Amino acid sequence: MFPQGGQRLFIEKLLQNDATTVTLSNIANVSTRTLRDWRAEKYHIPVRVVKTFCKKYKVKLPDNISKLRENWKLMRKEISTRGAIARYKIYGNFSTPEGRRKGGHNALQILRKRGVAAWCSKDYLYPKKSVGLAEFVGILLGDGGITKEQVTITLNTNADREYVHFVSKLGNTLFGQKPTISDRKDCMATNLRYSGIKLIEFLLKIGLKCGDKVRQQVDVPNWIKSSIKYKVACLRGLMDTDGCISRCTHKYKTKSYTYYNPCFANRSKPLLNFVTNTFEELNLNPSVAGERIWLYNKASIQDYFKIVGSSNFRLLKFKNIIAR
Repeated sequence: MFPQGGQRLFIEKLLQNDATTVTLSNIANVSTRTLRDWRAEKYHIPVRVVKTFCKKYKVKLPDNISKLRENWKLMRKEISTRGAIARYKIYGNFSTPEGRRKGGHNALQILRKRGVAAWCSKDYLYPKKSVGLAEFVGILLGDGGITKEQVTITLNTNADREYVHFVSKLGNTLFGQKPTISDRKDCMATNLRYSGIKLIEFLLKIGLKCGDKVRQQVDVPNWIKSSIKYKVACLRGLMDTDGCISRCTHKYKTKSYTYYNPCFANRSKPLLNFVTNTFEELNLNPSVAGERIWLYNKASIQDYFKIVGSSNFRLLKFKNIIAR
């Protein structure tokens, strides 16, 4: 920005150096009308053009000019950033995984209504009742959740690293599609997601429920309870998600004794009853303490790994230790 009258004098000085309006407009890559508007000080002349003219005609850059914003969007961005920081200090973070998921869902619905996104669902396979499907049901009942349009299984990013690949492979075998795998930023968890209304309908048809599992006190589907091989597979899926191996150390006189005890924990009473009854049916002698079910007997623990087994390395790594 030149002082008043300065921009006119600058261009007139250039015209005195054997330059013409057409020549200057060609150098600046603008029309002659634009150049006349600069001369009339109707608009500010860009810095790059001033520097080009000074270099071309060896004119000294005026000392009394100041640079304006070249892009008002940058200024608006800076102002918006300052406002967002001030708002965050007062109210905290407004962005949550649930909010982003809801926003994405609403945006998808709008795009579908406008014809931008398709309404068609993914082409899944819908398997018959099997051991693999029973184990997948156990996984869903343990660390899974079902909404009206999505199935999500949440596993520990570090402890269940190998198990994430197993669950993904099992789902691909059953449904012909791999889940979308993503790590959460707010905690050490990995989400495996399946989207599709038809898949939800299939899972509800085989006995699963949509919504909060604890509030609904979900139970294992009856078709699984009708077969011991299905019950064992479902139990494996439940233990691999909501189960753990607890390390207990007892000291007697001068010696210390270490025990590894499998434990299942859940807040759904029907699931606790299913696990207890299946353990008893397999003669594993469970011990129930509130919302936890334990296996204390060493022989029973060894039989558990022989009969039920595990697909999760987090539990499977204790197999050889307990067998000693």
